[in-house]
Amino acid sequence: MRSLRRFVWFIASRLLIVLLVLGILTITLYYAMNATGIYVIIKDGMAKRAQVIMMNEPTSSLDSYFSQNWIARDDGVQDAVNGNGPYRNCSITGFDHRISLSRVWSWPWENYATATVTESIPGIDGRSASGTVPGWPTSKYTITLSKESGTWKIRNITLLERVSNDQ
Repeated sequence: MRSLRRFVWFIASRLLIVLLVLGILTITLYYAMNATGIYVIIKDGMAKRAQVIMMNEPTSSLDSYFSQNWIARDDGVQDAVNGNGPYRNCSITGFDHRISLSRVWSWPWENYATATVTESIPGIDGRSASGTVPGWPTSKYTITLSKESGTWKIRNITLLERVSNDQ
């Protein structure tokens, strides 16, 4: 009887260890999938936002990346739409957009995530009526995202600091 009890305990303890390892691997897999999706949305969304601001693209191109509430509150986008932005007298043909993701956090079972990013545009190709095209300020942001219908969308962007003010 004693050896049977030890055998059952041995099997149960090994099974518990295997289940714990599988649980940790599953959580890690879902975290990695969320982090990858979040990075793609932030990178593409912030680049599209810069295109709307600098190149006068329609705001409907932001719908895949941003919530409608954020698009309506974004001062940079609204200034560009109203013709008040710093690029209103410019003809921008291209730019070098860069995102550096320094922190991202989202539990696999939650529909919200936060990320800390640094956005920069070191090169802007174009012309201006005044002769110089304004620079884009390199800035550090906290970005809040939510999962809507299985897709991540940016809900809020909070400026933490201006790393450099090229504008």
